Amino acid sequence: MKNTLIYFVCISVLALTGCKQSSTQVGVMQFPEGVVQHVVYAKDIEWKPCPPNLPEGCEMAVMEGSPKSNDLFTVRFKVNGKFIMPPHTHPKDERATILQGKAYVAFGKDATREDAKEFGPGDYYVNARNEIHSVWADSNTIIQLTGIGPWEANFIED
Repeated sequence: MKNTLIYFVCISVLALTGCKQSSTQVGVMQFPEGVVQHVVYAKDIEWKPCPPNLPEGCEMAVMEGSPKSNDLFTVRFKVNGKFIMPPHTHPKDERATILQGKAYVAFGKDATREDAKEFGPGDYYVNARNEIHSVWADSNTIIQLTGIGPWEANFIED
């Protein structure tokens, strides 16, 4: 009888609330009053040094959202010299578009640049969550990443 009552109360609460989890949905842009479009012009992008947990030699710019929050984000990474992102994983899928230059991506802990696929401007790929991969980039390369945060790069220790 007690279990039946608990079951009835739980079902009633779910039915009355419409099974809603939150009033804010992931991927829904919060526009200021009177604004109907989010715009970032290339000439206005503010490049900043990459976080200290990433290899030296890159800059980043946030296009939308925040890679630290649990929501949709888009960032750009720029390198002006040779850049290596050693073997690492991400807890969520990562969508990448090469905007400028070339990037090389290889999978597996011991993958080498010779194992990597080459991507150039306009190319797009998705790195699956928890898959070990490495990235190499040549000079003047810009990679745009989109995903659901929080974004993390978990480096693989030898």
